Amino acid sequence: MSKLTDTARNAKAKAGEKGAAAKRKAGEVYGRGRDAASRSAQSSREMAQKAKAKSGETIDRNPFAAVVGGLALGAIAAALLPKSEREQKVLGKTGKKLNDRAKKAADAAKEAGKARMEEVGLNADTAREQFKDIFGKATDAAKAAGKAARDANKGE
Repeated sequence: MSKLTDTARNAKAKAGEKGAAAKRKAGEVYGRGRDAASRSAQSSREMAQKAKAKSGETIDRNPFAAVVGGLALGAIAAALLPKSEREQKVLGKTGKKLNDRAKKAADAAKEAGKARMEEVGLNADTAREQFKDIFGKATDAAKAAGKAARDANKGE
């Protein structure tokens, strides 16, 4: 009986030790995962700040290209949005006139912007390259942040 009691005590002690070891290991893994996620988040923030600063510098050096790009993006968004039946019904001819005036104003702004850009030595190719550069760098920063997050969690 005493041998059976001793065996039970030993088994209980070993189970307690194994449980404590598993708990410590889980705590360590959790801590490493938390640290990796924190480093990844910090790295992402830093890359985003660098991309923002670089974009800001590029825009500061060439504000006309930024304005033209913004106008182009706005025009594309407006062209993609369909008119509703109610909009057509309510506005009718007045809406068409307003639309025509808006198009004329946008065309005039576009031409004035082009003329000013040519005056300062910029052209569409230069502006396009600068925008590609800005968006390329922002995309690279986002990809690097995602890779850092994946890599940080691979070992966990």
